[in-house]
Amino acid sequence: MARSNRLNKIALWSVTTLLAAAFLMFGTLKLTGAQQLVAEFIKWGYPTWFRFFVGVAEIGGAVLLLFPRTVTLASVGLGILMAGCVFSHLKAGEGPQAIPALVLLTLLTVVGYARRSYVTGFRSQID
Repeated sequence: MARSNRLNKIALWSVTTLLAAAFLMFGTLKLTGAQQLVAEFIKWGYPTWFRFFVGVAEIGGAVLLLFPRTVTLASVGLGILMAGCVFSHLKAGEGPQAIPALVLLTLLTVVGYARRSYVTGFRSQID
């Protein structure tokens, strides 16, 4: 039982760290003005400032994912961004491009749920 608990912790922190790295990268790309991202935000009908807002939110969320007490908050915030991303892709008729955002949303949901003990006071088996 103790070994299983330890493996679960390692798996959870591995996924969390990979998510943090991904969102740090995505946020940085948005803030540096990668031409493809600029064009996508324009195509989706969003103002230029919104790209900066999303970039800052992604970088902030990436940092918050690394602290046990803020993982659930970060997961919820980043999950909202990913839901908006999925919506934007689907609205623009880009169904296949929505899949990565759906995968990230799913992983954020798993991580947020597993770390909910810091928000609700409930102690899960992997804390």
